[in-house]
Amino acid sequence: MIEKAPPYTVSIVEDEPVLREELAFQLAHHGFAVETFENAAQFYRYLAVRPKTVAVLDIGLAGEDGLSVCQYLRSHDTGMGIVFVTARGLRDDRLSGLDAGADAYLVKPVDLDELVLILRRLGQRLTTAATAEPRPVRASMDGQWELDSGLGMLVTPNGTRIRLSLSEAQLLHALLAHQGEPCTHAELAAALGSMPEDYNKHRTEVIFSRLRERVYRHSGLALPIQAERCVGYRLLPFATGAHPQAAIGELTTPQSLG
Repeated sequence: MIEKAPPYTVSIVEDEPVLREELAFQLAHHGFAVETFENAAQFYRYLAVRPKTVAVLDIGLAGEDGLSVCQYLRSHDTGMGIVFVTARGLRDDRLSGLDAGADAYLVKPVDLDELVLILRRLGQRLTTAATAEPRPVRASMDGQWELDSGLGMLVTPNGTRIRLSLSEAQLLHALLAHQGEPCTHAELAAALGSMPEDYNKHRTEVIFSRLRERVYRHSGLALPIQAERCVGYRLLPFATGAHPQAAIGELTTPQSLG
């Protein structure tokens, strides 16, 4: 029995016609309203008039590749669900996809039931986000680092301005809200718009690692963030002039012993 279509579409961006149409047929049978596109340009034109969609992307697209599409989508829309369905199954490929902003990364041939569950979860998030008002935050980190989530900007104590990706701003805001106390992996998952059971810790590790290096490269200062093994991350007291690795070693906590 075909279920009633939800109040959003699923957009498949795949340049292989047979794969594209087969996946569209299967998802439509599970009750989704499906649109298909063979390249990014077609998909962008559709988004201009129908932005309420969950994107299913292949990486190896002709023209603009899926990673670039994902980065563009995530930089412009915090609520859109993005899933990679690709033949690229190496660990580095998966981490690159998640770092670009994807909510999930599946390797072909995919488990259709798994994909359906992911799409429904992301669709629920999209529907909920449509009723929420964005609340940009401008706040001080340790009195010297300034985070402006509205502009997507981090200002270091020596005045260097670092442009943040959406994921970077979301994670920093979550840490800031804890005022130096540990922010758990479940809370970081929520900050990124993921459910705890769908959350991948490697994504956060990659985001923080690249941000630390970028901040140090441009400002010469260490981003005051520390990982706590088996717990999450926390903001640290500010220290000038240190290499990023001096401020990011893992802490041994009671939760990580025994």
